[in-house]
Amino acid sequence: MGSDLTHTRKRPRHYYHGQVIKKTRAKVQFADLPDDLLSMILSKLPLKEAARTVILSSKWNDVWRVCPKLRFDGFTVCSDIVFGGEQYTQKFIDNVNAVMQKHQCMVVEELVIKFGFDHRVLDHINTWVAFAISSRTKSLALDLGPVDIQGRIDQYRFPVEPLDNRSISRLRHLQLSIASFELPPQFSGFPNLRAHDLHLVNVTRKDLQDMLSNCINLEWFSMVRCHLNDELIVARPLSNLIYLRVAHCKITKIVLHAVELKTFLFYGRLYPIDLGHTPKLKHTFLDIYSLLTVEHALTVLPKVLPSVQDLTLHAHFTLKMPLLMEIHASFPS
Repeated sequence: MGSDLTHTRKRPRHYYHGQVIKKTRAKVQFADLPDDLLSMILSKLPLKEAARTVILSSKWNDVWRVCPKLRFDGFTVCSDIVFGGEQYTQKFIDNVNAVMQKHQCMVVEELVIKFGFDHRVLDHINTWVAFAISSRTKSLALDLGPVDIQGRIDQYRFPVEPLDNRSISRLRHLQLSIASFELPPQFSGFPNLRAHDLHLVNVTRKDLQDMLSNCINLEWFSMVRCHLNDELIVARPLSNLIYLRVAHCKITKIVLHAVELKTFLFYGRLYPIDLGHTPKLKHTFLDIYSLLTVEHALTVLPKVLPSVQDLTLHAHFTLKMPLLMEIHASFPS
């Protein structure tokens, strides 16, 4: 990265036939830029690279610390240590806590923590969420993947209780993985949440239904390997939902109303799904584990998804088609 910006400056030179304009270069130091512009530039870099920019200018020693986006990835932060060991985990924890300490009383719009799950980080989850609340974070992602080689999955409990009305209203994006949560009584929901991503999250049917029913501005929702073993019925219309993904979830039935839905992705065993009236649905991808007949695919799917324009279906089919020649069903063009 260079340390200079250039612009052209006109310098008049006089000759016998008149004035001639000659273009020259003037040096402008990056350090001369306003702090808000420097912060915006540094926010585009990974946190580790942003910290290294202090060698360019002593002024940057403080500027990188007001970066409005903090992203901590275990592989990046601990790249020089053997993966999975105690030293690996401790370095990650120390690094996250040190940076958060330097960002106290500052606005951090985005906080991302991506780390292979380790029981030693449990004691720090509440502290990191409290930091997000005090920093007026709009986008929060706690992506903790399982590391148990025997396939056991430990989960952390996402602390919903510390979220006050202001922090709840500020949230625009919330991603949770390898987690569980319980809604407090009379939970009012996330009224301004735009994107909600759940992966291996343990939640009851009632809590999930109540939360979705109160996300009135939700546009993007994904749930992967979230096993309700029950129905999911969202009473209040999701009037702004345009993207829905349900993958590898143990659910017996889904009923919701998403009139603006444009993309629907589904992976799993076939069970009743009612998306309501979806006139704008364009793209649908279905990866169904259940054994289907061609007759079922040609008769049922057009009724379930009457307005879909682009349908991709992956499934195992039987060759029994006794009434195939008598069926008159088509997808609208």
